[in-house]
Amino acid sequence: MIKALIFDWAGVLGKDGYWIWLKKNIEDFESRRPFFQEISDYVDSGRIPHGEFLKKLSSASGKSENQIWREVKSEIIINEELVSLVRKIKSKYKIGLLSNFTYPWLQEVITENNLWELFDNHIISSEHKMIKPNPEMFQKMLGMLDVKPNEAVFVDDRQVHVDAAKRSGLESVLFVNNEKLVEDLRKLGIEV
Repeated sequence: MIKALIFDWAGVLGKDGYWIWLKKNIEDFESRRPFFQEISDYVDSGRIPHGEFLKKLSSASGKSENQIWREVKSEIIINEELVSLVRKIKSKYKIGLLSNFTYPWLQEVITENNLWELFDNHIISSEHKMIKPNPEMFQKMLGMLDVKPNEAVFVDDRQVHVDAAKRSGLESVLFVNNEKLVEDLRKLGIEV
C-alpha cells in the first residue's frame, strides 16, 4: 500500500531555471554543456560552495552574481496545477521533496512561495552532500518519511533518477506533464 509520494523539484514542481537561463545566456551553450553539468553536480553535491558556483557562472556569462540569481529565479515558474494536486492528496499521503539543487536558491524559492508546508520532509542535495541517482538519497528520504521502499512513489523528470529509484525498490514515475502524471498515479492506486 502506498503511503508516501516523493517529488523532484526542477522540471516537476517548478521549471528548471538554471538550464533555461544557461540556454539564453551562454554562447555556444551546447558545446559547453558538460562544463555546466559538472559545476551543477559539484554545487548540488556540496563539493563546491554556492559562492564558488556563482563565481564560475559569472565568469562564463559576464554577468554579476546577483544578476544571475535574479534572472535564474525569474525562470523558475511554479507548477501551480501540480502544487494544487499535492495539497489535495497531502491529507492521505506523506509528501517528500528530493531534489538535486543548491540549497540557498531552492530554499529562497520555496520560502517565498510558501511551499514548505507541502512537505513532510525534504532533502535538498547540497545540504546532504550527495546527489541522485545515488541510492543513499532514496534510502535517506524513506527513513525520513518512515516508509518502506514499496510504500513510496518517486516522481522525477529524468529517466536516470526514475531508474535509480526503481532499483532502490520504490515505485517510480517519469514526469512528462501533469495529465500523464495523474494517469500514472491512478494506475498505481493513488487517489488523485
